[in-house]
Amino acid sequence: MNIRKLLLAAFAYSLLSGGLAVGEINVIPRPAQIVRNIASGSIPLGTSHVIVCTDAALGRVYADTLFEWTGLRLAVHPTAATATDRPVIVVDSASRAADTHVSHPEGYALEVAADGSVRIEASARAGAFYALQTLVQLIAQDAALPVVSIHDSPRFKWRGMHLDEGRHFFGPVAVKRMIDSMALYKLNILHWHLTEDQGWRIEIKKYPKLTQIGSWRANSPTPGDRNKPDGVPYGGYYTQDEIREIVAYARQRGITIIPEIEIPGHAAAAIASYPELGNTDIESYAPKVMERWGVHPYTFAPKEKTFRFLQDVFDEVCALFPDSPYIHIGGDEAPKKQWEKSAFAQKVIRENNLKDEMELQSWFLARIEKHINARGRRIIGWDEIQEGGLSPTATMMVWRNWKWALLALEKGNDIIMTPTSHCYLDYAESIESLPDDPYYEHVDNNLTKRTPRQVPLEKIYQLEPVPEGTPPDREKQVIGCQANLWSEYLFDWNRAEYNLYPRLFAMAEVAWSPKAARDWNSFQQRLPSALRHLDQIKANYRRPDGLPARAR
Repeated sequence: MNIRKLLLAAFAYSLLSGGLAVGEINVIPRPAQIVRNIASGSIPLGTSHVIVCTDAALGRVYADTLFEWTGLRLAVHPTAATATDRPVIVVDSASRAADTHVSHPEGYALEVAADGSVRIEASARAGAFYALQTLVQLIAQDAALPVVSIHDSPRFKWRGMHLDEGRHFFGPVAVKRMIDSMALYKLNILHWHLTEDQGWRIEIKKYPKLTQIGSWRANSPTPGDRNKPDGVPYGGYYTQDEIREIVAYARQRGITIIPEIEIPGHAAAAIASYPELGNTDIESYAPKVMERWGVHPYTFAPKEKTFRFLQDVFDEVCALFPDSPYIHIGGDEAPKKQWEKSAFAQKVIRENNLKDEMELQSWFLARIEKHINARGRRIIGWDEIQEGGLSPTATMMVWRNWKWALLALEKGNDIIMTPTSHCYLDYAESIESLPDDPYYEHVDNNLTKRTPRQVPLEKIYQLEPVPEGTPPDREKQVIGCQANLWSEYLFDWNRAEYNLYPRLFAMAEVAWSPKAARDWNSFQQRLPSALRHLDQIKANYRRPDGLPARAR
């Protein structure tokens, strides 16, 4: 990939035109504070500029990134003394400035002066990295910068994108492509959904059948006719070497990957690989990797053998994701029918004085949480983890009803807001404007008894992650928000990008920008530049008329 060619024209609109409001800058997400000197016009960036940075590695990141955007290879100097009489880009990544934005570990100040000099201040490398993302977005087609003062830091520490690869497997190139977009728009968490009823996508050395068997299904639903199997075997998985490479790639771009291993439900692929892990004492027990979408009944049995298996799996997962402070354990949509019919599961309920299968799930998850905590990690689960009792140290991802958010906050738990109403990118932006092609079907295409669910771009932008009624002293427990890309109907990465863009940009601004700085009209004025970037990297996206930007 020729990065320079891909990015050079990413923000090709001139910053002095293109419909931007007076004093506006072409940056997503919108910075917290902007003061622009319109009278001074723009400053050309040329070979006479040098980068001054005492952190040699960070200086190289700046030099390499600016080369990718402009084709200019700027020299890096450790001090301004060796860059006499030359316009400088000074990067101070350990600033002690008494500024609330600069003092934030992800915050920064960026000043472009009329004499052509640029000064960046940050208290940590993360802030300096985000200043770079703003700087490259400011560069116009002629490699010029507006004279501007920016002070910026994120509203939330969790600025997430979720990628489901259990239903469809996209591969390393696609994941890196997504990571690049996330970094440019200051999203910092990739929630990687790696196991499902329809496929197990992560190599576990101790249990090779998980990928030998669990990563493959006999067929999939036919696009446009979800009740008809297509007859084509489907599969794929990430080797541990590939995962390490992707984790390192994300780290370099300020992104932490949070892996999700689903328990106790959504487990058919794992149980098909090792049938002894399921509820073997029920009638008609015949696990297989599922070939249809939806929720399926196969649930891990509460056996000691199962717990040993899961502990081994999580040990390898923790080793593969050393940067992640969390492990996501799912906990959602776990049918209880097999536990109800299993004599062994009922025996576990009685022996542990549990009231019902809901409490059995809570007991099951607590066993795993204790093991994960012992590895120095915390668990995150979907909001069903409160059924049967919520662990005081768990973080809840709220996706169904907003009432679960207030319940968790009252108990002192951290939450991440990702409600279906605003954050589910598998829903169409507009059912009426979908392309007339089975390749572009959505989850609710075949609904006749109720209105299909839709998440328009503006609705994502309107999300307020702090639930109404949250006590002021509880607001800090809302650690962020996240958009979810579920992949049942995303048959390849081109199709996935159609659902992802431009809604990723709206989520980025919701997660980063202060509530007071968000403005829908301003966002619309800045959006065309981001779409031009997608055109340059040959990405698909949904055009305003609903048609795809790129043919499949």
